[in-house]
Amino acid sequence: MLAINDHNKIYVCVKRLLRQERIVHRIQNMELNQLFIQNLKRWRKAINISQKDLAEKCGTSHSYIRQLESGNGHPSFIFIGKIAKTLQIEPYQLFYDESAGSSKPARIKYMESVQKKLIVSLSDEIQGAFDELKKYQ
Repeated sequence: MLAINDHNKIYVCVKRLLRQERIVHRIQNMELNQLFIQNLKRWRKAINISQKDLAEKCGTSHSYIRQLESGNGHPSFIFIGKIAKTLQIEPYQLFYDESAGSSKPARIKYMESVQKKLIVSLSDEIQGAFDELKKYQ
């Protein structure tokens, strides 16, 4: 029979693994958001239009475009399409990392490697906890 302490060890290991997964996912989402903001500003400036002009052409308020460019707004897919059409680009170009060429950005590769290391480390901890439990069976 398993001791309460053994159950707690497994619970802590699994909880830590899930927390690390959420952190990595959150960081990747933040990077995607930053990429969108950078590209929105870059493409808008490339065709020499102001936030106010972009807002008018997209049928929204100047303050909403300002929110998007400051990272406080979350556009729908439809609105991303409107922005892209106004900027005369394809929607994917708002999320494309020009500095990475055709490969993944270095920071994403780094985060993926960190994620793998965390998973391996925590998997080893979980396996160790299970191995300890087998001793009591």
